[in-house]
Amino acid sequence: MQSSPTGVFMVGWEYPPHNSGGLGVACEGLTQALAEQNTQIYFTLPYKTGFSASHMDILDCGASHATLLAVHPPFLAYQTTPLPEINSKISPQSYLEEQVAEYSENVVDEALLHRSSDVIHAHDWMSFPAAIKAADALDKPFVAQVHSTEYDRIPSGNGSQFIQHTEYEGLMAATRVIAVSYYTKELLITKYGIPRDKISVVHNGVAQLQTPTQVQTSPFATKRPVVTFMGRLTMQKGTEFFLKLAQRVLQQIPNALFVMAGDGDLYHELLWRVADQQLTASVLFSGFVRDRQRELLLDKSDVFVMPSVSEPFGLVALEAAQRNTPVIVSKQSGVHETMPSALLADFWDIDLMTNHVVRLLTDKQASQAQVVAQQSEVFKATWTRAADQVKQVY
Repeated sequence: MQSSPTGVFMVGWEYPPHNSGGLGVACEGLTQALAEQNTQIYFTLPYKTGFSASHMDILDCGASHATLLAVHPPFLAYQTTPLPEINSKISPQSYLEEQVAEYSENVVDEALLHRSSDVIHAHDWMSFPAAIKAADALDKPFVAQVHSTEYDRIPSGNGSQFIQHTEYEGLMAATRVIAVSYYTKELLITKYGIPRDKISVVHNGVAQLQTPTQVQTSPFATKRPVVTFMGRLTMQKGTEFFLKLAQRVLQQIPNALFVMAGDGDLYHELLWRVADQQLTASVLFSGFVRDRQRELLLDKSDVFVMPSVSEPFGLVALEAAQRNTPVIVSKQSGVHETMPSALLADFWDIDLMTNHVVRLLTDKQASQAQVVAQQSEVFKATWTRAADQVKQVY
């Protein structure tokens, strides 16, 4: 006899195809796997989606004036309303605070309509205030899942005090906390004082390919070795170190092409740096890529580099490895806990990173060995495994 499904009222902030990064991708993979394990999910979003998901109920909890942006403005990563609609006297940060507060009220209204839920599960700080209120209203346990913190986004430590306080309040109020890596767990302990035994680590998974990946034909850079960065163009992601790496590698492999895929607040500064350093023929900015464009770029890449200054996980590194691309990641990331065969370097260690890239581009045997080692680890990194562990937390 099958047991009754676990009811989860899940508070989100973004979901594909309207996502600006890995948070939405992680929510999609996890909810699909949970649904396959007899879980009834109600998933809230702060905007009118206009779409549905076959594996769960999506609840539109957006403000009455909110309209959806498929690509978020680079300087306001969590914004979902076009800037022209914002009063010019309101700063982006204060508007975001207002939007989070309004979202929390709308979420509570929906939660009261879904009292059968067994647990409230929220993703990152934008959803924590709503989850706290929903948990109080329903008298249910609250699980806070941390995909990133303000200490990751602003590694200098000069981030938003409002966001840091909201993260702290949410983590302290939560019945249990899920961190996406041990790297993140230690940060929550040292920066926020969260009890160690309150935090469970659940690594992200990656959607398994139905058939073995094959490099798709493309006229792009057919005779040039390609080194790829994919992520937000921000200080957190180590973009300046990727440019330094490009300079160094080009001294040894002049025809190498470095692709920076993504958008962010450092875009124009990076563009000027490339021009100033006379690298315009060797560094390509592709903008934000998704779906087939993303797959084509990863297929074409000879090396993928993630030089993040602070990376809670780094799901894109798993996606690159899955498409048979050798991966180099910073030691300041969580993904190497899942994929220990990835080549490591401190984000600032340009010498070591250069050695890694040059070796992978010039030694085909080493490159292939790297791919084979990664594949065995990616095969085990499933969302089913992650869902199993999340259900144990529930």
